[in-house]
Amino acid sequence: MGQQYSNIFNEALETISADALHDLHEKKFIKQFEYLMTNSPFYQEKYKNAGLAPGDMKSLEDITKLPFTEKKDLRESQMSRPPVGIHRACSVRDLSRVYSSSGTTGVPTYVGLTQNDIYSVQAEAIARLCWAGGVRPESKVVNIPTAPFIADTFREGLEKLGAVHIPTGFNTDRVLAAFQYQKADAMHATVSFWSYLLGEVEKMGLDPKELGLRTIIGGAEGGTRLVRPRIEESFGATTVEGMGMGEMTCIVFGECVENRGHGMHYLTQGLVHVELIESETGQALQIKEGATGELVYTALESQAMPLMRYRSRDHIKIVATDTCICGRTGFRIEVKGRTDDMLTVLGVNVYPLAINDVVTVLKPRISGEIEIQLEKPGPVVAPPLTIKVELGLNPGDKAQLKKELEDLIRDKLIFRAKIDLVAELPKYQYKKQLIKKLYQ
Repeated sequence: MGQQYSNIFNEALETISADALHDLHEKKFIKQFEYLMTNSPFYQEKYKNAGLAPGDMKSLEDITKLPFTEKKDLRESQMSRPPVGIHRACSVRDLSRVYSSSGTTGVPTYVGLTQNDIYSVQAEAIARLCWAGGVRPESKVVNIPTAPFIADTFREGLEKLGAVHIPTGFNTDRVLAAFQYQKADAMHATVSFWSYLLGEVEKMGLDPKELGLRTIIGGAEGGTRLVRPRIEESFGATTVEGMGMGEMTCIVFGECVENRGHGMHYLTQGLVHVELIESETGQALQIKEGATGELVYTALESQAMPLMRYRSRDHIKIVATDTCICGRTGFRIEVKGRTDDMLTVLGVNVYPLAINDVVTVLKPRISGEIEIQLEKPGPVVAPPLTIKVELGLNPGDKAQLKKELEDLIRDKLIFRAKIDLVAELPKYQYKKQLIKKLYQ
């Protein structure tokens, strides 16, 4: 019999009451505001222009008086004072690491970390996710980074909870060798890599269950619920998904293994304060079951470049606010899509993930893989929106299938689509690309 552990990594914070969390975040928020007003040229100027001064934040409710911080602010800031930018709030002497998050515009966003940021913030958040997903000190975890900057921070999270870290990179032979020769039993990878690995294993004629892979942690993209049944059945494993952002913490939300498929918990109590806003107006919304909106983050413990009211552009729905069967009190969310990726077709807002969800009801006639074809820059798109859909093993009458897909999208998502059925779409080891830009 192995050692028995609590199913929660940081019980004090992951099971904290709403009132206690409010009081804790209030103290941390006010302290962080004062720290930035003393140490961050970026926020000193930003808040002075907003008519704010040191001492103005008296309660957590005052946070709505602060203007939002956006990614474009960081891109402008980082050009004027490397390393990181004028939003850096620590000395270069205290800066331990600078990495770049993925940049969709060709200009990466640089993120700085102190030792405290690495071990007390990033590693803590990752440890909470991995523990929620079933990783324990005895686990041997193959690490295939979900983003370039995750490689080190994920290792440090595993070290914090005591698990064995086996880095392999995106090399299928090394991944398989880790399971075959080192008896690895867990894996961290993008959701796309889950399917990619299964395909490679099947091509080799191997039994996926014989690998010994029992715990899978993923993130960096949506679509987990679409592939989860096949992945779990094929490997004999459980899967959980996490999400965050490099500029804040690599993990803010994550599923628990006990209630997976029913929303990602808010996991970073004491590290990141979360707000919900209406994307178009910026109006604050109450975090309650059924509410939808954009997530906004405020760093409470970071030192190198704490961001306040940072717009995530992640559009989500609150699916639960009660205590989960796992014992965690953090509210749970599901991701609807990124406002950056949102398209508008004749006034209807369309998220690529929503399209992906809708078409999968016709599996196995289709594989579930799609690719939206954009001939001109969005977000406004003239109908019909062209969507490539990958055929399944038994598609039946293709003309009928095409009509069913177009009718389904029109009925469920209220826009007109032109379906292009194809034998195969590109496969990705890193992140699946739901939008194909055909323009230069």
